[in-house]
Amino acid sequence: MIPFREFLESVRPAVNRRIAEVAGEGSAIDPGVVPLLLRGKRMRAGLLLRVHATLACRKAPTRRALDLACAVELAHAASLILDDMLDGDTVRRGIPSHHLTRGEGRAILDAVGVLALPYALAAPYGAGYVAMLASAQQSMARGVAWEMIGGPELPVVELYDAIVARKTGCLFSLAAAWGAMAAGEGDDVVAAFADFGLCVGKAMQIADDIADLHTLAAGVPGRRAGSEALLLLGIAPGGDGTDQALASRLDAEVARATARLRDGARQRVPPKEQEAFEQVVRDIAGLAITGVPPPGTATFRVACPDALAHR
Repeated sequence: MIPFREFLESVRPAVNRRIAEVAGEGSAIDPGVVPLLLRGKRMRAGLLLRVHATLACRKAPTRRALDLACAVELAHAASLILDDMLDGDTVRRGIPSHHLTRGEGRAILDAVGVLALPYALAAPYGAGYVAMLASAQQSMARGVAWEMIGGPELPVVELYDAIVARKTGCLFSLAAAWGAMAAGEGDDVVAAFADFGLCVGKAMQIADDIADLHTLAAGVPGRRAGSEALLLLGIAPGGDGTDQALASRLDAEVARATARLRDGARQRVPPKEQEAFEQVVRDIAGLAITGVPPPGTATFRVACPDALAHR
């Protein structure tokens, strides 16, 4: 397999073209929203298409795989509009947050309009896809609610894990599962990739929270650490061991992700490809860290091992 970052660069144009087509069809989406939908790293789509390409032994995605990849990205885009409002963020992807330029009321309506698009893309391929998407979005909403107003009475580490699994992990889980389904795999392999994707999403969110904490410490304007990032401070009260604690959790999710494939999809994913998928997890986590901490820190060693090796 080619490196994930290279693969992501190769599929991103096709994803963006299809999203532009879907968003431009009919009058459901205001033209002013379309540019927002065409920005992003496309990590979730890239994961889905990478799983599909590996299992289906295809260089180019099928129309089904591409549509499902775009559906996942559009579900994510809608959530970002609302997340920025809830978190009070003023900058998203280098430009003012959507609710600042459109107003909060209009931003809510825009998010609702965007939320319809993933269902329109998934519906032609069967009710099962629609049900899985609905379940993932319900899980995302629950995770955000727990983050904002409090969740179950759990120790801080367990509560953080529950939040990131629902808020972020579930959509990555959906992406990986859909990639396997689009490749025609059976229930056992689909379940293994769903578990793998959940771990990928959790690793990505931990990395993103690491970036948030470094952003908060640096005083970067327009960005605030989310509540789930602040929860992490409880892992190492006083802050001295926070970096190592976060790195350890990130490393654990990487190991857990590859174990899911080894245990549940051994026949379809041989050891060499298991290693390649482990690197996919690390690459996605690395892409989430927009402000990489100085080389030599625990965070840098876990999320960016390749960069450290080339120093």
